[in-house]
Amino acid sequence: MTMDKSILQLEDIVDPVSEWIDLSNEKLNRIAAREDSSLLGTVLGFTLGAPGKRLRPALVFLTSGMFGRLNTETVDLAAATECLHSATLIHDDMVDESSSRRGQDAVHVAWSSAAAVLSGDYLFAVSADLVAELERPSIVRMFADTIMHMSRSEFESPGSSGDGTTMRQQYMSKIGGKTASLLALCCEAAANLSGKSKDEQRCMRQYGTNLGLAFQIADDVLDVRGHIHLTGKPIGNDLRQGLLTLPIIHYLENSVSSDSLVHSLIDGTLQPSTSDIDDAIVELEESGAVRESLEIADKFAVRARAALEGLPQSEYTDALEDLTYYVFNRIA
Repeated sequence: MTMDKSILQLEDIVDPVSEWIDLSNEKLNRIAAREDSSLLGTVLGFTLGAPGKRLRPALVFLTSGMFGRLNTETVDLAAATECLHSATLIHDDMVDESSSRRGQDAVHVAWSSAAAVLSGDYLFAVSADLVAELERPSIVRMFADTIMHMSRSEFESPGSSGDGTTMRQQYMSKIGGKTASLLALCCEAAANLSGKSKDEQRCMRQYGTNLGLAFQIADDVLDVRGHIHLTGKPIGNDLRQGLLTLPIIHYLENSVSSDSLVHSLIDGTLQPSTSDIDDAIVELEESGAVRESLEIADKFAVRARAALEGLPQSEYTDALEDLTYYVFNRIA
């Protein structure tokens, strides 16, 4: 790559498959249009047409391109992963009681909890239907396993009463299911659809898993270092909700005082003001917890790049590698 990796934007990275991403977007629009003039169609249009990174379809296309297999089946697989992702977002927002997504009202807020449950279920079914059309039982099994893994992870939120090791293990288990498993699915299923060997499929699963872990940890850092236009939610939102993310876990593990703002927010003993959140963010930064979290994210990014070694080299492989650097570009 001739471009400086430190300034790469996502649009630059996925440019080799931008036309294929457009095709998957058209497929998603047709899915929403099938239910036109109904409440379901309105919700689907709102959800599938929402501005987003389309990272998951991009991973499907980049993996398929690397293995020399880009066709209409790849479009169906990419659309299936995005439908699955959208379904989980709708349900997650309701479970987490989040009022917004990417700066817009969440579905359960804009319409109702019933609309959120049913539209999410519908998207799960659409995803399954698209995968069934591929006539690859192994990919159907991958989707089923991923959905079970993602659902199970919602029961694995770390608790502040445990020791540091236990909290980190619970946290990694949760983000492994909630975020990394779906990115792994995109890469492994695309390799499978391309007719590649078990070893090559395993390499792509390792790449997707490690990329997903790095992305989620970086997202958690963005909660204290980012901007609302990047995260789609107010900065310090995790602190405000008392969520145990990796920077907060590192802080709790190494803090010598239990009287800090961070402790009070996580314990739920403080109804925070904006200034309280700002001060707690300063505590996290000054403790070194944010830096330690980024170092761990970087280790996963390195593992993701290592998984690509020995695979076919092309512009698609370069893009997959560049995604591991993009993780940190968002924070810089």
